[in-house]
Amino acid sequence: MSSPPVHDADIQLVVFDLMGTLIIDDDVVNRAYGRALEQAGLRPGQDAFDQAMAGVDALRGRPTLVVLTSVLGDAVVAEEATWAFDDSILEETQNLKPVRGAQEVLAELGDRHILTAVTTSFTPEVRRAALAALGWSEMFAAALSARGTRRGHPAPDLLLEAILKLRIDSVGQVAIVGDSAADLEAGNRAGAGLVIGVRSGGAPEHSLASAPHTHLIDSVADLIGVLDGPRIAGQRRASDR
Repeated sequence: MSSPPVHDADIQLVVFDLMGTLIIDDDVVNRAYGRALEQAGLRPGQDAFDQAMAGVDALRGRPTLVVLTSVLGDAVVAEEATWAFDDSILEETQNLKPVRGAQEVLAELGDRHILTAVTTSFTPEVRRAALAALGWSEMFAAALSARGTRRGHPAPDLLLEAILKLRIDSVGQVAIVGDSAADLEAGNRAGAGLVIGVRSGGAPEHSLASAPHTHLIDSVADLIGVLDGPRIAGQRRASDR
């Protein structure tokens, strides 16, 4: 019989989502999805375009190809649209900025010898470009994107791969931090000791509050206070405010 996760042990690893969690979105992702939909033949102002963007919002946090395949209904068209999405993000990487306090939090985690990792719905090419633009190419012990059989959020694959790669003793010693319901669901499915939602990505409050989590905070700048505060032993409360 396997032992239960160690929920009251010190955190060994913090796994972050990227855009909206560590990096200010500033509508970068919406513009990229708009460009992707235009590549697929939709035009702003059309009902079909607005409906597709509403579908994108409902699926935010999932891999781009998964989102576009769902809203466009054609895998081939969606793959071409994904290339346009990536091109749009890549054109803006030099303008990306960290969320206020993110750099300081990452430095503090390093000082405490807590490992950090990043998982993202972006392709590896976009992820590497974004991290390089912020000078974070060597910041994280692991950086992972969904690809092939490695499913993106809300599946737990990326989180579990990071945990295995970094040889963490227990999933209960892992904190995940994300700005979408999909991120929080992935953390819950992985059994993470702390599942922390941040409001900085602009997700509707009800979306985060209804997803499984241990804490909701305004931004990653508040993370150290959560790590230093009381643990919530395996519970997934509707709110922690």
